[in-house]
Amino acid sequence: MNTQTNFNKNIEAILKGEQTELQLPDLDTLVAIEPALTLRDAVRQAFHDYGIDIEFSGKGTHERGVVIDLDSNFLQQKGLDSLVLHFGQTVVRVKA
Repeated sequence: MNTQTNFNKNIEAILKGEQTELQLPDLDTLVAIEPALTLRDAVRQAFHDYGIDIEFSGKGTHERGVVIDLDSNFLQQKGLDSLVLHFGQTVVRVKA
């Protein structure tokens, strides 16, 4: 299973309320997808593919990704509950 597929699985779990957030190592790590991206950019793109925009703040083990925008209609079309997420919700956290 590739990195992007793992992200999608975890994001869907978050949107179903089965998981609260992604916990990831150093977000500066390069991931094995083309084109090569940092883990941070790959996660940002994976959420964007679900109509969710996230922004990262903090540094090192204090870095986190929070929801800054979401497309409720897109999520509903995908059969996902748009009310599970809210603006400012942390969905990505760097694990220590």
